[in-house]
Amino acid sequence: MFHFVNIKKIVVAITPVIAGITPALIKSAGVGLQRIKTTFMDTYTLRHNLEVFGFRVTTFPGGVEQAFTKIMQSLGDSPPRSYYGLSNMDEKGNILYYAAAEEKFAREAELSGFERYTIPKGQYLAVTLHDWLTKTDCIKDIFHEMMQDSRADLTKQCIEWYKDDHEMVCMLQKDPVKELFTDADAAAKELLALLQPLTEEEINSIPFEGSWTPAQLATHVTKSNNAIVQAMDMEGHVTDRKPTERVGELKKIFLDFNHRLKSPGFIVPKPGLYEKGKLVTALKKSNELLQQKRAEVNLAEVIEFSAFGQISRLELFHFVLYHTQRHVHQLKNILNHLK
Repeated sequence: MFHFVNIKKIVVAITPVIAGITPALIKSAGVGLQRIKTTFMDTYTLRHNLEVFGFRVTTFPGGVEQAFTKIMQSLGDSPPRSYYGLSNMDEKGNILYYAAAEEKFAREAELSGFERYTIPKGQYLAVTLHDWLTKTDCIKDIFHEMMQDSRADLTKQCIEWYKDDHEMVCMLQKDPVKELFTDADAAAKELLALLQPLTEEEINSIPFEGSWTPAQLATHVTKSNNAIVQAMDMEGHVTDRKPTERVGELKKIFLDFNHRLKSPGFIVPKPGLYEKGKLVTALKKSNELLQQKRAEVNLAEVIEFSAFGQISRLELFHFVLYHTQRHVHQLKNILNHLK
């Protein structure tokens, strides 16, 4: 028997979702997903493109039940599979809704006489809803909450993944650049939060031989941030390589906490006493300048930067993230020794 999903209930679930979503799209993703627990919701990594097939529902929402019924009846005694509601808005604000099923073998779409659609690989924000048949009224609220997430790519489709009559997943693709900036802001905020409670004496204390004081560490990060801000104004050019090509290299270097790195001389902090208020203000200002610059520049362009050679502006912002995370880790170690 084919895998059955309650079609009438899908219609009930879809209608309030679409009615409550204006800038977003609604779509679905199925197999090959790896769950990673995040703070507010799950992240699913779709490692490969997911092929589905179906057709556009020309009379929405009234034709949704008939569309899914048509697909399911055409499949007959096929293997169990997931079903999807894929939707987006056109330029006039009209809902374009597609009923679809997971493709189980090559060319199944063509052999079944349906259109093929591809759900692109990547990372998705996801909220799993158990016993969704009794909770259809809250689906629109779930999507609303997901769209408020700063990592959400509102230019892409949202996803309704109907696994069976008991479980569905609301999904929305993440924008990797937005996620980068969200993570960078979070790391910068964490560093400041660690510095704020320190007294003037603590912030200028040497925890152990060969270590910077917390004040020197903060000054170093500020100097580094300001250097990146200046680098953003350098002349850049577009190349054929991916602007994220060196991200893995940067992450491996700066998040290896067991390997000690030597900083370039121009960002090495001077010894001596620092005034907490001034250094915290300077650090905050450097973060604000980075936020300003990332909204102004072409991130894909490559520049020639003395500290890194040829590097894209996007890669430099990845460096900012990993560099800050590295020093958050270092500062926590320093504070543990100062206790």
